[in-house]
Amino acid sequence: MHMSDLKHANHSAPLSAIIIGTGFGGIGMAVALRKQGIENFRILERAQDVGGVWRDNSYPGAACDVPSHLYSFSFEPNPNWSHVFAPQKEIYSYLQHCAHKYDLLRHIQFGAEVAGAAFDEVRSIWRVTLVDGTTLESAMLITATGQLSLPAYPRLPGIETFKGHTFHSAHWDSQYALSGKRIAVIGTGASAIQFVPAIADQVKQLKVFQRSPAHIIPRPDRAYSKFEHTLFEHVPQVMKAYRTGIYLQYESRAIAFTKFKGLMKVAVGIPAKRLLAKQVPDATLRAKLLPDYPIGCKRILLSSEYLATMAKPNVDLITDGIKQITVDGVETVDGKHHPVDAIIYGTGFAATEFLSPMRIQGRKGLNLNDAWQGGAAAYRGLTVPDFPNFFMLYGPNTNLGHNSIVYMLESQIEHVMRCWKTMQTTQTNTVEVDATRYQQYNGHIQQRLVNTVWNGCKSWYVDATGHNSTNWPGFTLTYRWLTNHASLQAYTFSKAEQSSAFGDVDVVAIAEPQDSAEQLKSGLLRGFLRSGFRTLIGPPFGVASQRCVVSALSHLMPGRSGTLKSQVTVDGLSIEVITPEQATSDSGVILYLHGGAFCLGAPATHRSITTHLAVNAGMSVWVPDYRLAPEHPYPAALDDAESSYHALLKQGYSADQIVIAGDSAGGSLAIALALRLRDQGALTPAGLLLLSPVTDSTLSGTTLKTHQRKDPMIRLGWLQQGLGWYASRDASVHQPLEQNLRGLPPMLIQVGDQEVLRSDSTRLAEHATQCGVDCKLEIYAGRWHVFQLQSFYLSSAKLALHRLADFARACVKAQSEEHVALPSLDLAAVQADTP
Repeated sequence: MHMSDLKHANHSAPLSAIIIGTGFGGIGMAVALRKQGIENFRILERAQDVGGVWRDNSYPGAACDVPSHLYSFSFEPNPNWSHVFAPQKEIYSYLQHCAHKYDLLRHIQFGAEVAGAAFDEVRSIWRVTLVDGTTLESAMLITATGQLSLPAYPRLPGIETFKGHTFHSAHWDSQYALSGKRIAVIGTGASAIQFVPAIADQVKQLKVFQRSPAHIIPRPDRAYSKFEHTLFEHVPQVMKAYRTGIYLQYESRAIAFTKFKGLMKVAVGIPAKRLLAKQVPDATLRAKLLPDYPIGCKRILLSSEYLATMAKPNVDLITDGIKQITVDGVETVDGKHHPVDAIIYGTGFAATEFLSPMRIQGRKGLNLNDAWQGGAAAYRGLTVPDFPNFFMLYGPNTNLGHNSIVYMLESQIEHVMRCWKTMQTTQTNTVEVDATRYQQYNGHIQQRLVNTVWNGCKSWYVDATGHNSTNWPGFTLTYRWLTNHASLQAYTFSKAEQSSAFGDVDVVAIAEPQDSAEQLKSGLLRGFLRSGFRTLIGPPFGVASQRCVVSALSHLMPGRSGTLKSQVTVDGLSIEVITPEQATSDSGVILYLHGGAFCLGAPATHRSITTHLAVNAGMSVWVPDYRLAPEHPYPAALDDAESSYHALLKQGYSADQIVIAGDSAGGSLAIALALRLRDQGALTPAGLLLLSPVTDSTLSGTTLKTHQRKDPMIRLGWLQQGLGWYASRDASVHQPLEQNLRGLPPMLIQVGDQEVLRSDSTRLAEHATQCGVDCKLEIYAGRWHVFQLQSFYLSSAKLALHRLADFARACVKAQSEEHVALPSLDLAAVQADTP
């Protein structure tokens, strides 16, 4: 399929998936989609044939450095590999065979180079733009361009002035006759050690410019016998067992790469020195070829011919640095000029410049390169926050030093399919990794890399800042378990609601986790809350007995570790301060107002929420022990909330560093406090976090009737009792649905789809949006009133708290970047303009 066939493809319905690239990753992904019955996908390939790097790298001597029975798809074994390490032409032919056998050619658009892609948040689709201007739309975007697809050229003065012939080994010019020529080879990496021996006998003179020598061990290659070919073809179990044996042999090498670096001296150091001594008799030349950095820090190379080639009379190894490229040769820093007829760059690939030069834009136009300012990273090497439905095969930190990348690719492909299947099961249309989980995962990866062989020298494994974004610091078997079997709890599966029922509100419906453990715990909690909480809270019980129940049950809802707790007192008001151990000095603060129908609860009863917010947001959380009804009716609780806010200002926090949060009645207090501050003409806080807020003291919401049996947490009688004790019915700030909310900060509302106060949240979101407030509403499937309290048990509760924390950080960050005070409000106009 060619570009001319799809010039107007943007007018058709969105595809299920777009895959970029037709190497092992792209072909394997396409096969997986077809096996799942997905046919409306497209593979974009800039060239005119499949094959990826094995199509492009056609230089003499090109071959794989992993045995071919392992460097192939597990679902498509090949009994006909000619050698243990198959040459490039065979691997290229193998990929062509796979594309034909699995009927992929009809899905491939050749000559389609991608310029960029952008995520459409309203429609939850990716819009992919080709360099010719053609656009395609797809639900999922999967890149399979790999880490070794963008040739890297050295930055040498005068490189453009050379009048002779030049090319990169990745774009080998087979039309150029090397015979009788003076050839310069710049670079001595994995490609050069293969093509240098292959061309040495053809050329008149070969000058190899080396920046640093490599650890080279023999490549145990041989041709397979006819008997072996027959056995592999007719007894597939033998071929499978042979592949498994190779895998286990290579997998065992991970111990030396990642755990016990001293083993490298035995496994690599001894055979490398033995090979060097055998093939290079000259001591001076041998010294130039002896590495001075730790074994494995740079790529270990396999060749049984390269070192011997260096000793040939027509080959010169030059280790002096290159000063410049001249019109007819190469000048080194020692002043010598080396005239040559052609220069071949064997300088490898820009492995750390993932997806270049494509421009990938996620939510709110975020450029992927901007998201990677601190170095490329991805959860499981596949996904990045703010880039929904986007997967990278052979992404950051999935490269190997010891085994087959095809094994890793198959693990990644299965992970993509798990996510796709979960979207189908939950009837959602977006999957996105949680930002905090992403950060934790990649922090762990970088910590593990510190103890590996790759830490300790400059190589193509690390970028300019020293960040290793390429290698996987462990066993491939571990990676397979993580991608294929570990929980998908780090992901949010959601669907942007476009129903007219919510007007223009930014609504996201978040699916209930599908793993059995979560569902079992959810069921048990639902039963426990219904019998052990709901029936004991509210009439006919008095406030004292209810407080005893809440206090006792709070011990079953513990907070998380990683925080420090302290107390401050402001005008007689006790405030619990929860500080994360990893807090930063400029991270902001959260003022959290606990729920409990204005009559129950305390800072200690809500630590399952507040400790998570503190750690996830990296902010201190202040939780006032505000006065409770019926002893202290309205406005006591609101006055205490305001006192806490002003205490934060006295502590040195600015308004745009403060996020006000609250659940249930505490959510009502949070909104009321924001309205009071606005009406006073004060600078409003950075944001609002509202968990199942009470927004209608008349209790007229529809779900108070329809969801009475669904919500295991609260009942109408308790709400009536608590609101009656608080006596705020006539207080306008506690009637947000009747107020003009213009001027309030951005707010995130979370609510369970089974709770009685769901309509309070949906009506608030719709009203806030109509008033011009930046409001987001998240509805959690299968969850009840303030389910976040059960964070000790439910991954969905932890996820919700992660999202609240991310929103809090984003609000504070947005304010700090603006450095502009909010405009003053015309209060008279606000009051007169109430919808």
